[in-house]
Amino acid sequence: MAGSRGTPLRRLAAGSFDGSAWSLDRERTTAAACVLAFCAALFAQGGAARWVAAALVLDGLLAALPWRTPRAGRSGPSFWAETLCGIAVPAGAGVAALLGGLDWGTGAAAWWWYAVAVAVGAVLVLTGGMNLKALVSGDLAFVYGPTPRSHALARVTASTVSPLGEEVVFRGVVLAAAAAGGTGAGGAAWPLGLLAAIAFVARHHLPAGQNRRGSSRALLAEVTAAGLLLALVAASGSVWPALLAHALNNAPSVVFELQRERPAERKEP
Repeated sequence: MAGSRGTPLRRLAAGSFDGSAWSLDRERTTAAACVLAFCAALFAQGGAARWVAAALVLDGLLAALPWRTPRAGRSGPSFWAETLCGIAVPAGAGVAALLGGLDWGTGAAAWWWYAVAVAVGAVLVLTGGMNLKALVSGDLAFVYGPTPRSHALARVTASTVSPLGEEVVFRGVVLAAAAAGGTGAGGAAWPLGLLAAIAFVARHHLPAGQNRRGSSRALLAEVTAAGLLLALVAASGSVWPALLAHALNNAPSVVFELQRERPAERKEP
């Protein structure tokens, strides 16, 4: 791939998988164990939660496939295939909760919780540490350099679509468990909520490669998001305020990827 704005991009041709480079290191093993612990707790809830647990196991298996890294050399269809595998489970869970009428916190919250959600979203953006001034000016995208349009749009789709399903799977389950047990938003549901928060962070570390998650700052942002979004759902009794906060947190990344995308993926003359 060219390193400057004025040089055409090479056609991407690397295959999707690289079995020889596949490894299950300590970080990915720990992440998988955390997600499986959450799945076991979901399975114990019975009912629709068992289907979500099974789906999350499938989600983990898809993430554990030997996807080729670094991803910059992969074709657009290959990159999209991995992206869709990564968002299929949370997106499907979100749609199922809405269309199936599942009592997973999809009811509306009081209007002022959305003001709280905006504040939470701002805190998450600041915790993430993205240079917003450089983002607005376009300097941040210039420093990172161009990325193929297919890759950029795949990342934008993931950042836009995933929050609804993630809020249902990793936060709405707390409300569902509380409703089933008649405990309100607290009580016996909180152990499940803690596992959900841990699994939410862990799931982002299942795919191969660092994926911009190798720093202490990135881990702090993930843990902060898991805690604040869970607290917001539990306090408001709805996933919608947390969905708004989650979307606001993802918005700078969407802008960043759209700034970096380039329309051409062609051979150099």
